[in-house]
Amino acid sequence: MGLRWIPILIPIPMATRKHLLNIGLCLALIWGIYDAIMGPDLVSDLRDFTGRYGAYLLLISLLFTPLSQRWNWVKRNVSMRRNVGVWGFIYAAVHVLIWITLEFYYDWALMLDEIAGNLFILLGILAFILLTPLAVTSNYRALKRFGYRKWQMLHTFTYIAVPAVIAHHFMAQKSDTLEPLLMGFVLVLTLVWRYRHAR
Repeated sequence: MGLRWIPILIPIPMATRKHLLNIGLCLALIWGIYDAIMGPDLVSDLRDFTGRYGAYLLLISLLFTPLSQRWNWVKRNVSMRRNVGVWGFIYAAVHVLIWITLEFYYDWALMLDEIAGNLFILLGILAFILLTPLAVTSNYRALKRFGYRKWQMLHTFTYIAVPAVIAHHFMAQKSDTLEPLLMGFVLVLTLVWRYRHAR
């Protein structure tokens, strides 16, 4: 009787999966920074990397809920959306930090002029301001402190912040607009789903 290899799937605890996700996204950020340092244009490359992938992560965080209604494997991992969203904020924070330090060298007057004269920068700043309290309260301690209803009301600002991020990403592109347009299309489908299933 021949031996048959039977694959054994070892369930990975959710805490371990979250740790692996955090490590992976942290390493990706470190690699992006290293790659930008080794490239020809540190500021531009680092700004584009953190902005693009921050937008991706924030959009993905919104996709967990609708996709969990269709695929069980997404439903089993739906609690990881907070980790994805927080990492999207971290990438966005690095993006803003680069803008303040490496592009404008803390020249606040010049930054204010840029914000006043560029809608896409204004949208980016608005998105970051809205995302900050969401990231700070994306934990069980904040949920317990605020109560579920108030916490949920606060986090509905996600549906303003993420569209502002995608619009900022689109307006920042000088030529290749296909990527942000596709992201915008996915976002619209997600918002339509959310509106139809709102309680």
